[in-house]
Amino acid sequence: MYNPAYNSKVLATVKKWGNSLGLVVPAEVAKAHGLKPGDMLEVEFRRRVRSPEELSGTMKFRKDLRSVLREMEEGWDDL
Repeated sequence: MYNPAYNSKVLATVKKWGNSLGLVVPAEVAKAHGLKPGDMLEVEFRRRVRSPEELSGTMKFRKDLRSVLREMEEGWDDL
């Protein structure tokens, strides 16, 4: 459940709305903040960065991407 006391950021979905784009705010967030149609909000745009698990796709490997990256970082200490 969304709690504005603990969450300061929210992911919103961009949707096509006629010739424009609109942001979809989750209902529980809107309710928690008392938002209603016509309210003005200040928005900071930042694209969401995908996690290594999301970038690795559906192929199955012997090691997960995080383990490989960790091993690569540890290898630099040997040089």
